[in-house]
Amino acid sequence: MAKRRFNPPDLADATEETVGPYKLALVYRHITNDEGPTVHVFGPVNGEEREILRFDCFKNGPHYHKGISYLDEPVTMIDAPDSLAWVMEELGQRFPDYLTESQIESELPENWQAKTASAIETFKAKAKEW
Repeated sequence: MAKRRFNPPDLADATEETVGPYKLALVYRHITNDEGPTVHVFGPVNGEEREILRFDCFKNGPHYHKGISYLDEPVTMIDAPDSLAWVMEELGQRFPDYLTESQIESELPENWQAKTASAIETFKAKAKEW
């Protein structure tokens, strides 16, 4: 898939949680010809908070981006019947791996799995409203 440039996310109606120095934000987005929840992950990059992961759980074309605010990386399609559930499971189990794949040195705390699980529960409750 072609490489893309990205606009800053609109987090006006986002549900936000933190896991160590990382901010996770869940928001429902409407784009041209598609819509669905998006999970943004922000964290420290060269001393600044930057978006480092974006999981777009759209109805027609779910996909994710790694290192998007500072790298030109192609998107990876999500092949799962419930893309948001897939994202939550992946982050709950593989958050450090995604940081590494985004060329980020993980600064996750030792209890990252418990903190991520708490964020996921908050996101699941929010997603039920949609």
